[in-house]
Amino acid sequence: MLAAAGTSGVAALAGCSGGGGGGDGATNGTNGTSGETSDSNTPSSDGDSQVYDASLVNAYNGNPVDLHFNAYASQNYSWPAGRAVFAPLLKYSFNEDEFLYGALENLEIADQEVTMTFRDDITWSDGDEWTTEDFDVQLQLLEKTGNTLFGYVDDYEIVDDRTVRLALSGPTNPRIIRFELTNFFLNTKAETHEEWLDRETAELLQWAWEDPVATGMFSLASKDRQAFEFERNPQFYKSDNVNFQTQLIENTGGGSAQHQALISGTEVDAATSAFTPPEIADRFPDHVVEVNIPAKWGYGIVFNHDDPDFGNRNVRQAVAHVINRQSIVDNAGPQTKFTAPVPCGIAPEDQEYWLGDWMDDFETYGPESSNTDRAAELLQEAGYSRQNGTWSKEGRTLGGTYYSPAGWSDWTTMTQTVTSQLNDFGFDFSISTLPTNEWFTRYSESNFKMGSFYWLPGGSRSAFPYFPLYYQMYATDIGGGHNYRSIAQESQTVPGRDGGELTLDTPLSTAEQIARQSGDEEARPYVQQSAWYNHVDLPFLGLVSKYEQSWVTNDEWTEAPTDSPNRNVKWPQFWWVHEGDLQYDPQ
Repeated sequence: MLAAAGTSGVAALAGCSGGGGGGDGATNGTNGTSGETSDSNTPSSDGDSQVYDASLVNAYNGNPVDLHFNAYASQNYSWPAGRAVFAPLLKYSFNEDEFLYGALENLEIADQEVTMTFRDDITWSDGDEWTTEDFDVQLQLLEKTGNTLFGYVDDYEIVDDRTVRLALSGPTNPRIIRFELTNFFLNTKAETHEEWLDRETAELLQWAWEDPVATGMFSLASKDRQAFEFERNPQFYKSDNVNFQTQLIENTGGGSAQHQALISGTEVDAATSAFTPPEIADRFPDHVVEVNIPAKWGYGIVFNHDDPDFGNRNVRQAVAHVINRQSIVDNAGPQTKFTAPVPCGIAPEDQEYWLGDWMDDFETYGPESSNTDRAAELLQEAGYSRQNGTWSKEGRTLGGTYYSPAGWSDWTTMTQTVTSQLNDFGFDFSISTLPTNEWFTRYSESNFKMGSFYWLPGGSRSAFPYFPLYYQMYATDIGGGHNYRSIAQESQTVPGRDGGELTLDTPLSTAEQIARQSGDEEARPYVQQSAWYNHVDLPFLGLVSKYEQSWVTNDEWTEAPTDSPNRNVKWPQFWWVHEGDLQYDPQ
């Protein structure tokens, strides 16, 4: 939808909807849309570039009033809004298997040293120059909050205003550094953030940053319950690539609301991520374009390991045996979803490569069946009995409230499938659908037994096993609310291959060794051990992965060519703008 830019933009849209292995080197990206036009969409001049008074409306599911720009507090951080205002360091092209530079100008990884050289034209939206003084504060806060980077970085040095040198703790696969940096954005200004260096971590995690200073394509103009409104940031280092004035990330709601907005052909111009069954997609106008991107993310179950029932390994394994993973896929969308062959903390597409000759020895928990006999044996071994069709122990019924996020239509279907299977077996679950921020809060406060949650951290980093294996143990996104961190930091022994035992110094340190190896072959033994432990103890239960369905329009907006490295980068609505591939086209 094209709307008048400026503060009137949100009001004008009151009735509309909106939603929510790599190479060794990186390259500079190349410069490469739906709605009704109005006389107001005339170009203005910004230096040598032409800027149109046009608005890109991006569908989203979330109330902006409840969300903020403090990336360290991931619970209520709006990641789409963050991508609009903060410049990325590095991105990964899934279709070309290469890394693309954003705010970085160069990245050198040699021996045990990483040299990061930033562009010399990065400026904050308030006109202040960005320097590595800002990045110094960012690194300190990342270390304070337990960022995975510091699992293999011992120290760092600020070389000059544009250069930072990381000292690695040992030999490290260069891919893991690059994958890690694809999730970094310039989102920390020393002036606004340095006060948090001397305060408790809990305070930082509770801080709602409402007035961000931008380094990216847009700066925040306003937000209310209806939308985030962003205006073009003329200080952005590639501002010539942004030829339109406004982007709106609008709170449409999820599921059918986003579908109806896309079906209209005029209400929205894009939807960052919207699961859409083929029978619905067939109703979209021809100018609505689907972009499929490997998600390395998907539906799973998180357990509360302090719970007297679901903190019991036998119970977790019983849950895994009962659930028929293929039936979840069949019900929720086999066109874009697929099962995990083995629930072991590794993305499905990568398991065969990494597990090698160990793979046939893993317990699959029956991806296409419900193994109720084995589940019953496990529960009986743990002291549970089934009476009147329901399992219980010491007066406790085995079940509880199973949480799922509101507005995620495919997750609603998967949750219904999972709880139906479990209840048919004798669990006693009821479903509670919560707004996304409350869903996160429930888990971060450990106020749950088990519930739906994503079992992979998502994005390009999930292609390297260290990240998902670490994620399942540390659960940064919910502040470790699943209570597994202490378990992961103690020596553990589980049944091993061929009837023996596998003892890990600690599960966490074993996973960290993956990051410290110089190549895949050196890392593989640690991947195999960590994955074996994971599939036995089940910190999470991985059920389904998927391809992302991201949506753009091309009647009045341009799109990245199908053979461009930018085509399959997360996410088109932001990276394509960054690279000049998504522009307003008045035709």
